[in-house]
Amino acid sequence: MLAAETKPSRLGPASLELSGLAVVALSDQGRGYGLYRVKRVEARTMVLGHGAISFPVGMHLDVEAFKCLAPSAADFRQRTTVVENSRDGIRLVW
Repeated sequence: MLAAETKPSRLGPASLELSGLAVVALSDQGRGYGLYRVKRVEARTMVLGHGAISFPVGMHLDVEAFKCLAPSAADFRQRTTVVENSRDGIRLVW
C-alpha cells in the first residue's frame, strides 16, 4: 500500500503511483464537487476523507489532481466509481 503523504509521482500505464498527492478535485460531467483529501492509495483504489457532499455507492466521479500540490499534479486524471462510503472514508476504484 502506498501512503498518500510521501513523495510526488504519476500514474503509469500498469500501476498507480500517486503518493504525495494530498488533495484531489472531484467532478462528474463538468460539474465540480470540490476538493477532497487523499487518505490512502492502493493499486486500483483511492480512499478520500469526507467532505461536504456524500456520494452514493455506484456513482461515477472524475478525480483530478489539484494543481500546484505536486510537480506532476496536472498529469493525473482518472474516471472512478464509488464502491464504499463509510466512516472510514470514500473508497473509489478504477
